[in-house]
Amino acid sequence: MRLNPIAVYDYLTSIGITHLYHANTVKTSCTFLRTGGLLSRGAVEHFGLVQTPQSSDEIDKRYNVWNDIFLDSVDLHGGRFPRQNLYGPVLFKIKLNVLRHPTLPELWVTKDNPTRWYDGQVDSERYMNGIEEFKTLYANGSYKEMITIRNTYGFLPFDSYLEEIILDDPQLRIVSDGRVFFDEAAHALKDAMKSCSYNLDNVTRTRRICNIGCYCRENYKGFLVQELSRLFFN
Repeated sequence: MRLNPIAVYDYLTSIGITHLYHANTVKTSCTFLRTGGLLSRGAVEHFGLVQTPQSSDEIDKRYNVWNDIFLDSVDLHGGRFPRQNLYGPVLFKIKLNVLRHPTLPELWVTKDNPTRWYDGQVDSERYMNGIEEFKTLYANGSYKEMITIRNTYGFLPFDSYLEEIILDDPQLRIVSDGRVFFDEAAHALKDAMKSCSYNLDNVTRTRRICNIGCYCRENYKGFLVQELSRLFFN
């Protein structure tokens, strides 16, 4: 159900949340940077831009979230799970006050990730039904509930809102040609930032340094070269 973005912003601020996060592959992230903001998967397809296929694509279409932009209120890799983000190694850290943007489209908040929805549910089972239910169910550090910008072909702008781009470093290279996955990804993101319609000179680019106990690099070592290329190459 549609929620008032200012009311959502006020509540998140009151429980100490200062940023929103979106993770993706390098290829899709470069499309965002060249466009100037986050786009739904439906919008990228509609405008003939490039993006990496995701395992959730068919679910997104089935449950009518293909045209939605998804945001978390926590860095799932660094703040919730000791492993890589499943959607990709690039993390956009966006200031919470983007929710106060004057032309922000509809804002809804899911009760769970759509990958865990099932047929037969109604909207009231999938989404927060109002700001009071949102306040009751949403907690700092939450990972199930997702903030969504619904049914939009527009973009969530980076201008003055994008604070940091965090990139995983699997510390791996392709043996046959020597290409280093982190270096290739960092170079592609830097080039895309130069093409952005906004000036992103003040955006911090960070190589992720994981906490002790994080097993993202062990996971990356188990990936085939094709999967690492899908995640890290533009």
